[in-house]
Amino acid sequence: MAGSRMRKMRGMEIVARGGFIKRVSDSRYLVRSQSGNGWYKVEWRNGKWICECPDYVARKEACKHVYAVTFLLKLPHILLTNLNYELLNCPRCEAAPEEIISIGVRRNKSGVTRRFNCKSCGYKFSDRLGFVKMRSDPMMIIVALDLYFKGVSVRQIQHHLSSVYGCEVSHMSAYRWIRKYVRLLSIYTNRLDPKVGGRWHADDMSIKVDGKANRLWNIMDRRTRYLLVSELTVGRGTDEAYLALKEAVRHAKKKADSVVSDGLQSYARAVKRLRIRKHISSPRFIDPSNNNIAERLNGTLRPRYTLTLGLGGFESGRDMARGLKLYYNHVRPHSSLGGRTPSDVAGIKVKGRNRWLNLINEANAKE
Repeated sequence: MAGSRMRKMRGMEIVARGGFIKRVSDSRYLVRSQSGNGWYKVEWRNGKWICECPDYVARKEACKHVYAVTFLLKLPHILLTNLNYELLNCPRCEAAPEEIISIGVRRNKSGVTRRFNCKSCGYKFSDRLGFVKMRSDPMMIIVALDLYFKGVSVRQIQHHLSSVYGCEVSHMSAYRWIRKYVRLLSIYTNRLDPKVGGRWHADDMSIKVDGKANRLWNIMDRRTRYLLVSELTVGRGTDEAYLALKEAVRHAKKKADSVVSDGLQSYARAVKRLRIRKHISSPRFIDPSNNNIAERLNGTLRPRYTLTLGLGGFESGRDMARGLKLYYNHVRPHSSLGGRTPSDVAGIKVKGRNRWLNLINEANAKE
């Protein structure tokens, strides 16, 4: 046992020193000998990491070079859990980390996955909660999500993950991560209950998806800046406006007292069909009830819409529009809200500093 601890410590020293590990591929690394006798090959083979150094050859158990590689692969996850202390709470009963005990580990190519048991409620979980069955490191998935909705293309994300983190994935793999978690988070956030005000602002814009013109409908609450709807449709008629407003009512769990929009007649007919009390159409710029905040919203998100909707067909475009709604409501801080997000103002609290990570864990816990 003492020998194993010593090998782990020396493995950590190799990582901390820097420049002692070379990545050949995702299943092969070269680790420099600390005695200066060249480099040892560490390779993933038959479900475990093996090394060609004399220590491993003699013992057939993890040596300091193997530990160095597994520590290096685990660093992004170690960073996540240390900067997000609440991740160690029980996902079922939210018991504090003091109530959580370790019950073993599972080893794979990307390192060690730890298993835990909650003493308060008996729930068993792993430190990869929210990313079960995902072979890639959770940190890489979160980086891809955040960069994409900040306006970075998937090919640039691929290059960033490779050059900065040594994570070799195709741009389509990164795109599949994004779509998978947008769908998961959309289901979760649509069940939330935002405390919004009574005046909503509606606006639409033309967006090309797969070379074809479509309409993107945005409906936002004035008080909280919470984006109730960001929905992609083919047409721009009354039926489409009605469905967008109806979805906003469903999500807010109430009707607006008034809706502010431009002069598109579809809004007037949709408001009347929903029996919303007041419709303010085409207010002047100087009017207190102007539609400036909806126009600013479109100006803020249009470059991102242009980027994110450019890949895939209509259904893909719809997913990405909903992803931008997630980003706008729950991740992006607003200067007009004092650095808070619309979800903060609407009474929806997202724990921790890494909002993508905590949203994913919350969504998985509620499944």
